[in-house]
Amino acid sequence: MKQFQLLSDLVRINTINDKNNSVFINYIKSILEERKFKVEVLTNYDGYSCLIATIGDDCNLCFMGHSDTVTLNDGWKTDPFVLTKEGEYLYGLGACDMKGGIAAFIDALDQVNIDKLKKGIMIIITYDEEIGFKGIKFIKDRKDIPNNIIIGEPTNLDVIAFAKGCMEYKATIHGKSVHSSLMPKGDNAILKTFSFIKELNKLFKKLKKDENNKFDIPFTTMNIAIINGGNAINIVPDKCELTFDFRTILTKHHKIIRDTISAICKKYDAEYELITDVYPSNNESSENIKIIEDILKKKTTGVNYVTEGNFLENKNIFIIGPGPITAHEINEHISIESYKKTVESYKEIIKSICK
Repeated sequence: MKQFQLLSDLVRINTINDKNNSVFINYIKSILEERKFKVEVLTNYDGYSCLIATIGDDCNLCFMGHSDTVTLNDGWKTDPFVLTKEGEYLYGLGACDMKGGIAAFIDALDQVNIDKLKKGIMIIITYDEEIGFKGIKFIKDRKDIPNNIIIGEPTNLDVIAFAKGCMEYKATIHGKSVHSSLMPKGDNAILKTFSFIKELNKLFKKLKKDENNKFDIPFTTMNIAIINGGNAINIVPDKCELTFDFRTILTKHHKIIRDTISAICKKYDAEYELITDVYPSNNESSENIKIIEDILKKKTTGVNYVTEGNFLENKNIFIIGPGPITAHEINEHISIESYKKTVESYKEIIKSICK
C-alpha cells in the first residue's frame, strides 16, 4: 500500500506488549536517519528501548509516541498485522493506537522544508505505555525535552490540552480474628473497612466542590475498586484489603488526598501503599493553544484519564491524533480522510511552532 507505506510497515511489526520493540525502534531509527535526524537509542534495565531523535538547533517542538500495542483479541476480519484498506478505512493492530499518529508525523515532516525552520524538532518513541508507563518514566527527567509536546494518541483530531491526574492506593485494614460465636471478643476488619470507606466518601464530597469545566466530568472522582477480606463464614476476619483511586482535576488535591489517607489509615490501624501519584496535565500556553485551535478549527478540551504527558511536568502538552477512536477494539481502524487531515494538521503545527 504505497500511499500509506510507512504506516503499513509499522503495523507489520508485532509490538504486542512490546514484542519486537527493538525491531520497531531500529526501523524508526533508520527512517529518521534518512531524514538527517540525530538518533539516540536508550535501553532500560529491562531490555526495552526508547528512541530520541532531533533535527535542527534549539528544539521547540517534540512529537511523542509509543511502540507497544494491546493484546490481540479474536474476531478480526482482516490480518491484524497487514494494513488493509476497506472502503474509506485502514485496518490494522495499532493503526489507531498509535502507529497512525507516528506515521502521520513522519509523513508531515516530508512536506515541510526543515532547513527553513528556525527551531528544531525532537521525536520521542517510548515503550510500555499501555500497561506501566515504564518508557516515559525512563526518560522523563531529561533536561532537553522541549516545552511544546504533541502526543499522537487517537483523538479524532480533537485537541486535548488537559488530562486528569491519578492517585492509586492499596490499604490493608487490620482487626482481630476469633470464632464467629465469640464475635464481641474480636475486631472485624471488614466492618472497619466499611467505616474506612465512609471516610473516603467524605473526602470525595469535599474534593467534588472544586470544578474544572475543561473535563466532561468536571471534578475529582473516587472509585472503590477491590475489597478482599475474610477466610470462612465462622471466623471474624482479621484483615481486609482495599484498592481505590482518585482521578484529580487539580494538583493541590494530591496533598489533600495524601494527608487525609494517612490520617484515616492511622485511625483505622491500616497499612497503605500509594501505587501511583501522577499530577494533572494542564496546558497553560495560551499562545500555542490559539495557534493549534486555529489550525484544527476546534477548541481545546480535556480527558479524564492519564497519558504519558502527565509525567512531563511544566510542559505544554497537546494530544492530537487520527480517528475514529477504535483503540483496544477488534478490527481497529482509522479513516483515510482522518489520516490525511492529521498529516496536514501536523505539518501546519510544525511550521507555526518552529517557524
